[in-house]
Amino acid sequence: MEEKKPGFGRGNLLKFLQEKKESESQLVAQSSLAREQSTAQSNVPSPVEVPTTSVKSLGRGSILKTLQSLQTGTTGPTGPTPIPVLKPVQPVPLAKPATAQPHISAAPTVSSPPVRAQGRGSLLSALQSVSAQPASTPEPAAQPSNVHGSSYDPSGVLGPLSDITLHETTKTISKQGSGGKDISLSANYINVKVDPEKGLYSYEVKYNPEIDSTAFRAKLINQHLQKIGTTKCFDGTMLYLPHRLPQNNTILESVHPLDNSTIKLTLIYKKKQNLTENIPFFNILLGRVMRALNLVRIGQHNFNPKGIHAIPQHKLEVWPGYVTTINEFDGGLKLCIDARHRVMRTETVREIMMKFSQRGNFKEMIVKELIGLSVFTRYNNRTYRVDDIDWNKNPMHVFDKGNEKITLVDYYKYHWSLDIQDKKQPLLVHCAKTKTSTGETQEQLILLVPELCYIASLSDSIRADYKIMKDIDSVTKMSPEARRNCFRHFVQQVNSNDIARDILGAWGLSLEPDVVDFNARVYENVEILFGNKVKFTPPEHKPAEWSAAACRNPPSRTPELKRWYIIYCQKDAKVTEEFITIFERVTKAIGMNISRPQIISLRDDRTESFVHALRSSIEKTVDLVVIVFPSNRTDRYSAVKKVCCVEKPIASQVIISRTISRADKLKSIAEKIALQIICKLGGALWAVHIPMHNCMICGIDVYHSGTGQFNKGSVAGFVASMDKMLTTWHSKVYMQGKHQEVVDMLQLCLASSVRAYQKHNNCFPNRVIVYRDGVGEGQLDTVAKYEVKQMQAALNNLIKDFQVELVVIVVHKRINTRVFQRIVSFELTT
Repeated sequence: MEEKKPGFGRGNLLKFLQEKKESESQLVAQSSLAREQSTAQSNVPSPVEVPTTSVKSLGRGSILKTLQSLQTGTTGPTGPTPIPVLKPVQPVPLAKPATAQPHISAAPTVSSPPVRAQGRGSLLSALQSVSAQPASTPEPAAQPSNVHGSSYDPSGVLGPLSDITLHETTKTISKQGSGGKDISLSANYINVKVDPEKGLYSYEVKYNPEIDSTAFRAKLINQHLQKIGTTKCFDGTMLYLPHRLPQNNTILESVHPLDNSTIKLTLIYKKKQNLTENIPFFNILLGRVMRALNLVRIGQHNFNPKGIHAIPQHKLEVWPGYVTTINEFDGGLKLCIDARHRVMRTETVREIMMKFSQRGNFKEMIVKELIGLSVFTRYNNRTYRVDDIDWNKNPMHVFDKGNEKITLVDYYKYHWSLDIQDKKQPLLVHCAKTKTSTGETQEQLILLVPELCYIASLSDSIRADYKIMKDIDSVTKMSPEARRNCFRHFVQQVNSNDIARDILGAWGLSLEPDVVDFNARVYENVEILFGNKVKFTPPEHKPAEWSAAACRNPPSRTPELKRWYIIYCQKDAKVTEEFITIFERVTKAIGMNISRPQIISLRDDRTESFVHALRSSIEKTVDLVVIVFPSNRTDRYSAVKKVCCVEKPIASQVIISRTISRADKLKSIAEKIALQIICKLGGALWAVHIPMHNCMICGIDVYHSGTGQFNKGSVAGFVASMDKMLTTWHSKVYMQGKHQEVVDMLQLCLASSVRAYQKHNNCFPNRVIVYRDGVGEGQLDTVAKYEVKQMQAALNNLIKDFQVELVVIVVHKRINTRVFQRIVSFELTT
């Protein structure tokens, strides 16, 4: 059993002081006794009794007083006896002192001024130094000794700190691999130079008397711009300057703008912030730079309204823009920049609504078309998500504006000089969430006029139109060299714009003219393992492409398809029969045992007909059901999947008849469908060699449903591998609150997976590697403190014989990093 270490409390400190005083007193008494025995032969003196003084107060002041007496000297029969001073070890200086350190000679009686630091840490350090001094007999005088330290310490309390040898902080080491071959790359990052003469200095501002209004606080600060400088950032309490003021405490006097009373301001210097603390502030500066360049902020990105590219044949226009962010990396501050495009519709939302007005169920169709899309209002350059449509309100709706009531028509007329033509159109509803002063989330409904809104996102119908998407891609798709020129052009704009350049320069920042270049390594292609011990190595020019090989070679694990159904409409009978013939041919070619399907033909394509056919035919012995839809309809697809996944769980495959109608592509399409079905039946298409043994790989993700009335909560999914080749998986699903990203049931999920792994392999895993998806940078700390603790608790409670290695990897898919390969000079490729 490990010995319990003594604490650092006042009781232990006082006990040590008393023992130290007793030992010093006994040493003095023994020395005095020896002298008396050598001079006086007649009588033998009795031993000297040293009474133990009881200390009434246990506070730091009493301990410090006792410590100072030990540092200054111990009083005995022969007078004050100083404690021997050890020769100090020269410390490594952390910073160059402003003045030379004074040499202080040790004297038996020196009146010490008050010591600033009287904390337990300083006392304990001094005590440890005292305890390390060897015991010796008192001497008449002590040799002078120089006191080394970073500050003047006349009391000697912090003197023993000079015995500690300090080391400089180790510099950050760049981790570089050794495998693979070298390759020259560029990335969409620009180095941000930082002026060492400047920084971000924080000051706390005190007001006497107190001022509650943030606006008045700022006005009082602004009266002293000649002293503190015009470049500043003030949030009401903390003042940030790019330079340090001469004094640590700067006292200013301001005049209150209302009553002309004198307000005393005290600027208390806190610290010079490091780069990591300055990242949010630097990104705020970057936003000011974007406004100086006359860029319009839409959502989270900035776009150039002067560089619009029109696509008139589709009533669209493309806005070019940038996505930018500053962050700290191993090489210092870097600006991540990427080209971004926003597709806008030139027709208003009202014009789109009018297209559906002639149909019988136009309200339902308009809701499906608009709900969830983003709309852009040109009068204030803002975007809103359409959460609902209020059919009972129109632009004549009256609302409170300050102390008066006003209609939307009058509001837009007086405030934006806009005339609304249609006074009877319904209103769009946006649910805005704002933070209150107490940190609570408050919802506010914003009503928008369709006549003044433009759709700022692509609908499903546009995305499904091949011609429209091809024309859009011709504008938005950029070659690597064009993308790099876009980055250079942005830097040139910033450096040539006086306002933008001064915004960064005032805080000591500047941008380098080009993107960063660096070296990387490329590993050799991994060998793909198929069934019957077939191995395949992808070619170097397509290292991540082996789908064609998967169609030609037998799967790593092949299931059987004995009893299965195929449901289709009568008008799709011909294409379905052709698909069945080709499907049987391609599945038998890769070694899959398949039987003839049972066919169910429907007279109509109503959703109820497909659902009724599924409920009447699905049994526990059925392996698979294939449904052929005449068209792509979300409501019909959802109804069929609900029956196959919830009511009667069974593997299902949905096919659109148009997909299998082309005879020239039917074979390749049937091969891809066959691969999907193999996976759904529990097969494994391929595998790779995994060098680690007894390793369980886990994956976590959270699905969030739609917005508004379509928001029905979030679903957390958890999967874990069961075999060495990572082809068999155990899964768990849990329901969560709306838009909840952090998973509450991780402990149960991981415990269930570990038990399943032990049952499958007759042993527990030695390693657990978790891939966590869907977490933003602001939630990393929550994941580390909340989710990881759940996983550790589950492993510790379940596996007590040994320590399981747990690795949690947070995956970010929505990143803006772009890496380019430098083939020759001035030529890039992705």
